[in-house]
Amino acid sequence: MAAITASLVNELRQKTGVGMMQCKKALTETDGDLDKAIELLRKQGAAVAAKRADKAAKEGRIYLIETADKAAAFELSCETEPVSNNDDFVALAAMAVKAVETQAISSVEDLKAASVDGKKINDVLQDVLVKIQENIDFRKYAEIKKSANSVFGVYSHMKGKIGVITELAFEGAADEAALKAAAKDIAMQAAAFAPVALNDAAVPAETIEKEREIARAQIEAQAQATGKQTKPEFVERQLDGRVAKVLKEIVLEDQEFFMSEKNPKKLAVKDYLQEVVAKQLGLSSLKVVNFIRFERGN
Repeated sequence: MAAITASLVNELRQKTGVGMMQCKKALTETDGDLDKAIELLRKQGAAVAAKRADKAAKEGRIYLIETADKAAAFELSCETEPVSNNDDFVALAAMAVKAVETQAISSVEDLKAASVDGKKINDVLQDVLVKIQENIDFRKYAEIKKSANSVFGVYSHMKGKIGVITELAFEGAADEAALKAAAKDIAMQAAAFAPVALNDAAVPAETIEKEREIARAQIEAQAQATGKQTKPEFVERQLDGRVAKVLKEIVLEDQEFFMSEKNPKKLAVKDYLQEVVAKQLGLSSLKVVNFIRFERGN
């Protein structure tokens, strides 16, 4: 057993950032083996995560990354807002950003398994858990691979509370800066109005069915209140109309583009891009083909 000296305890503290007493305890339990003590503290980090798994991790930040061939988003969550500004939290996030920029990542599991500068992200995460003693984790990850003749729009709202990435596809000679500005406008639209799908076809069937049920209940309640029964065929028409109205609110390309000074005709996003932006830029076609919208804690 190696002597557990003050310098050894301090070395462990410098390597892990954990308090002196906890470092001394870890060294005692591992017979003074520094590497085993580090491993033990990391395992305790996992224990911290398990112990606090029921604690709501509603704070944190959405991180957005754009490279030459992709754009990606991930959420790093924590329990309290000040922790998202903690140096260790910020360093962990920066490490993950670098992994996304330089490696093939397709999921949260890939991200945590990635190594940066010789350190595995999940190991660093365990270290941070031990030091901060909060439920901290990577909650979600998504990316869009860049297509030919497309640009990304990236928008972060309220210091990472909401993060949006949009992809616009175009046909014609492009002013890339103007296209990216338009893509960012659409990202701001998605941040503000929280669409659930790009187009009607992408809306989940269960969402449409739920809206039909709500609309049917409203129609039946109205009939009971007035004492007037509506013919079944008329009910179906009303259902279709009400669901179509809801879809215009939750489908990105069908939402009214929100910047009134740019959209005095109150066009839907898809029409605004084609009839206004594409015409201004001399493009034959311009449309939204993809988007990611992450909201912290959801």
